[in-house]
Amino acid sequence: MTIKPNNTSIHCLAAQNLSCERGRRELFSDVAFSLNSGQSLIVTGENGSGKTSLLKILTGLSLAAEGAVLWDQQDIHHQAQSYQQQLLYIGHRAAVKTELTVRENLQLLLKLWPNELAMSIPELAACVGLRKRLSVQCGRLSAGQQRRVALARLFVAQQKLWILDEPLTALDVEFIEAIEQQLGRHLDNQGLLVLTTHRGIEIDPAKLIKLELSR
Repeated sequence: MTIKPNNTSIHCLAAQNLSCERGRRELFSDVAFSLNSGQSLIVTGENGSGKTSLLKILTGLSLAAEGAVLWDQQDIHHQAQSYQQQLLYIGHRAAVKTELTVRENLQLLLKLWPNELAMSIPELAACVGLRKRLSVQCGRLSAGQQRRVALARLFVAQQKLWILDEPLTALDVEFIEAIEQQLGRHLDNQGLLVLTTHRGIEIDPAKLIKLELSR
């Protein structure tokens, strides 16, 4: 598996008394945490508790009803461009172009995100277990294989903050272990990680903060 270059830059993501409303319904309120380099935040809760909404607020894609999100002690909306450059967000849906082949999707990924590791397309495909599927149109892949294409970003991303919504959905046990290892490497390299999950995930407990949302 790929080992990313070590980066000793120290960062902090903080939430201050966040609340979220949808329509006239309050999803959550008074959410607060502080996450430092090398730490991960796992967000749990029942369906409808606002997990995805919280992640979108943390990315800056949505606005909180109240409260603020800070990156290195500054509001993310006051430094939107620089914050987005530090951020990798992978949503619940597989962000792949189904009309393109696996090879074409990975080519597009490497063009959009030139990586310090200078990985080739076959090497990247091998990381996600799709080397034998390079010529297959993504629309013909299973949900789990499409998810593998989306998660290829984790093997080339140099962003400090990763925000992942249910990254383990539809994956088999073997590939879940590969993703857990890559997340561990990200934390070892002083990255920050925020994710939602309905299942357990192997992350060093010393690096883990848990946040449960309730309806």
